Amino acid sequence: MAFQWKITIKPNVPPSPQKFTPNPLPNVLVSDEVFWSNDDTQAHWPGLKKDDGTIDTKFFMPNQIAPNSTSNAFRPSGPGNLNYVCSLPGHEKETGTIQVGSGS
Repeated sequence: MAFQWKITIKPNVPPSPQKFTPNPLPNVLVSDEVFWSNDDTQAHWPGLKKDDGTIDTKFFMPNQIAPNSTSNAFRPSGPGNLNYVCSLPGHEKETGTIQVGSGS
C-alpha cells in the first residue's frame, strides 16, 4: 500500500542552515508520495538535483511553498537517493535527501 511522506521545513536556528526534517527521509518506496510542509516564516522552493548539481526541471515544483502551507505531492520514478535543495537565492545550503527503495 502506498504511503504519503511529509518533509517539514523548519525555521532556521543558527548556526545550522538545515531546515528539512527528517533528513535523510528513509524507507520511501517508488509507489509512495512525498510532499513538503513549510513551518518557516518565509517561502521555500525545494527542487530535486541532477547529478551535475542543477535542478531537475522534471521534478521542479511550479510554485514556492508559502509559510504555513504544503507542496503538491510527487511519486519517485525509481529507486535511489534523490537529493534536493531550496532553489531560492541565499538558500543553497538548505539540502536534503530522500532514500527510495524499489519495494520488492
